[in-house]
Amino acid sequence: MSRVLKIILGLVVVAVFAMIGVFGTAALVARDDGGSGEEGGEQQPTRVGVTSPQTETVEDAISAVGTLRPIRSVEIVPESGGRVTQVPVQSGAEVAEGDLLIQLDDRAARAALAEAEATLAETEQEYRRFQQLEDSNAAAEAQLEEARGAFRRAEAAIMMARADLEDRSVTAPFSGTLGVIDTEPGAVLNGSDPVTRLSDLTAVEVSVTLPERYFQRVEAGQRVEITLPAYPDTRFEGAVTFRAPEIDLGTRSFEIRAEIANDDGRLVGGMFANSRLVLDTYEGLAIPDDAIISEGLTTYVYTVADGTASRRDIVTGSSLGPLTEVREGLDGDMQVVVSGWDQLRDGAPVEVEDDVATEALQ
Repeated sequence: MSRVLKIILGLVVVAVFAMIGVFGTAALVARDDGGSGEEGGEQQPTRVGVTSPQTETVEDAISAVGTLRPIRSVEIVPESGGRVTQVPVQSGAEVAEGDLLIQLDDRAARAALAEAEATLAETEQEYRRFQQLEDSNAAAEAQLEEARGAFRRAEAAIMMARADLEDRSVTAPFSGTLGVIDTEPGAVLNGSDPVTRLSDLTAVEVSVTLPERYFQRVEAGQRVEITLPAYPDTRFEGAVTFRAPEIDLGTRSFEIRAEIANDDGRLVGGMFANSRLVLDTYEGLAIPDDAIISEGLTTYVYTVADGTASRRDIVTGSSLGPLTEVREGLDGDMQVVVSGWDQLRDGAPVEVEDDVATEALQ
């Protein structure tokens, strides 16, 4: 009998707990339903900051690497050989056009010139005498012609002697900066080996190679900007002066050169240059980088109209510092979300914050 009572008591306990569970669940559901009802069952608007696209000057530019070279540069090679008697300049010196760089022994040349001058004087005197005799019909025509020929040969000889004497003095063909000079007085030059290099560094050229597809878009006068590892915080500007007249068959590219002013002499030949060539300049729309969302190959923004967010795919262009050019997808009078877009979806209600920071537009 006691065993039957225990079984009945256990069943009653189970039934009681089951009822408690059912009523508890109903109470919780009722509470949740009551809470939703208090909020009306509507999605709350997301607070966002917006801005409008602004018009910016956009540069259509391409980048390439190049090399600097002096605007003029020549190797100094003596016209004649001989023993060096004087080197009045030093390596790296600034020289003016006509300055003496190397003097060769010119004693033989001076002697040859003196002899040529004496010969010229004699032949000229003889020629003049035969001219006077011809006027009095006392000189034969053949003698006069012979005297004239000797005089002309003497004139040529003195010109050669003067040129040989001038060649003993090696001078600067233009103003510039000398390279290394290892020649010392007493050295013997053979008349074919260079003794130094002279470079005009008042301006430099940057030589750049570009792909064939840009050939028709490059022309003289276009702006070029360069930066160099030696001066990473300085930007130098110049203009295109030369475009190669043909495409290189091996590389399918062409060379351009741009001249860069070098008044302070900081630029030298051989420097590596990161170059930027501006092909065109135009006005375009730009928005802050913070407004742009990228997912895989898709780029888009959210715009706001009548309190509702709309997703719009865009096509971006050039980077303009904190801004990015938008080539397709936006109009200038649209409101673009710059903050709070991470909580948005297409069609979501929004509330625009009036005090959103606009530093990105400055």
